[in-house]
Amino acid sequence: QIKWHLDQGHIVIFISGSPDFLVSKMATKYNATDFIGSTYVFEDGKFNGEVIPMWDSASKNVAINDFVEKYNIDLSKSYAYGDTNGDINMLRRVGNPVAINPTKELLHQISNDENIKDISKIIIERKDLVYQLPSSVDVLDI
Repeated sequence: QIKWHLDQGHIVIFISGSPDFLVSKMATKYNATDFIGSTYVFEDGKFNGEVIPMWDSASKNVAINDFVEKYNIDLSKSYAYGDTNGDINMLRRVGNPVAINPTKELLHQISNDENIKDISKIIIERKDLVYQLPSSVDVLDI
């Protein structure tokens, strides 16, 4: 999917709760335009336990606002991909929200949100198969 976006000439930005030093390597590997991840503070040759998070909606909203300004992005034409509830506001802000292997909490948020439930794609990757479900999919609580 990243290759498809790059082939279309899209700006590709990784916004991830993973450590920024890992996100940077993935961004480089996949030729992303830019990235941001959680910052794990490193002092005196070791991590000091302080983390500046990027896994919650509030942090991601700030990052999105910064990237929108930096790259003059039209969010109504943008895509966002998420898998956890920390991604819900990001998905709400774009014209093309996609949940990939979403948590139950995220799937419930999408299916109960009148603004995005009909435009969201729910993509499931399972073994050798990738498929799409409607946001109204029945969730079995077993």
